[in-house]
Amino acid sequence: MKFDHKMSRRVFLAATALASAATLLPVSLGHAADWPSRPVTMVVPFGPGASNDIFTRQLSEVLSRDLGQPFVVENKPGAGGFTGSLAVSQATPDGYRFLELPNSVVAFGPIMGVQLDPLTDLTPIAILATSPGAMVVPADLPVNSVKEFIEYANNRSEDTFVGYVGVGATQHQMAEKFKTLTGVKLKSINYQSAAEGQTDLVAGRLQVLFSTIAGVLGQIQAGKLKVLAYTNDSYAPGSPPAPTMAEQGVEGMEGSQVWWGVFGPKGMPQDITDQMNAAINKALDDPAMVTVLTNAGAVPVKGSPADFVKAIKDEAEIVQEFVKLTGFQPKQGG
Repeated sequence: MKFDHKMSRRVFLAATALASAATLLPVSLGHAADWPSRPVTMVVPFGPGASNDIFTRQLSEVLSRDLGQPFVVENKPGAGGFTGSLAVSQATPDGYRFLELPNSVVAFGPIMGVQLDPLTDLTPIAILATSPGAMVVPADLPVNSVKEFIEYANNRSEDTFVGYVGVGATQHQMAEKFKTLTGVKLKSINYQSAAEGQTDLVAGRLQVLFSTIAGVLGQIQAGKLKVLAYTNDSYAPGSPPAPTMAEQGVEGMEGSQVWWGVFGPKGMPQDITDQMNAAINKALDDPAMVTVLTNAGAVPVKGSPADFVKAIKDEAEIVQEFVKLTGFQPKQGG
């Protein structure tokens, strides 16, 4: 299914529910009866505590229960997610090693300049959830809107810094696109981990960060950070309220959001692909899984492997638009 970022939040959620019912493959969890017969590894190509790490741990707990074998999370960070992704792409496609990561995988080639195509070097299994980007600043920063932030940054005698994790990652795309669309004077800092960037943001050494609510919700609830805007209005119920970028006069960021998905190595057998897809879709009905996602500002999204392939192709168009808009040139190896 294609995510239409011009839809209202209510229509988005309704469309997601309808697509879930219409597109799920009629695959029984009993298909490929000999799988899994031993523990399964779920690789997260980022460090512990990142949003996709949290999601994967909850998903693994549900899959372990439903499929009768341990699903074990392995954190393999490095190069903006490329290191762990490459390792899974080269693994034996026998259904015992999977990868969970966000849509930044689509930017590996066009932006990071590394060779890993999610459609040809991996096997798309299932989408888990989506979340719009959030423009987040320290709670004590003397601005309360996007316009005020732009004025603050452009009139500031010192440098104003925006952070991201990994060249080509979605955070980086959002930051560069915001700079291009508004002309705001910002210096970018590439952090090794989301935790480092958030620490500097809370401390005021960094003035703005584009993130998902999942990554910064704790600091927002603690009154250390605040949300100035979302890239679109498809955030989950219960997320901290804020207007969209377009509502504050910055149009063109509606498509900038994050999705999380599960991949297998290249050449995964179709029967195991279908069984894993069905198991993940079932897990998205689990109350604990739904709670983890929605409490983090993410909207659960069910779909078939074919739906996931289409979402990846749609994301590739967004990345190409970003490259064209910003004139960004990839750096080999990130």
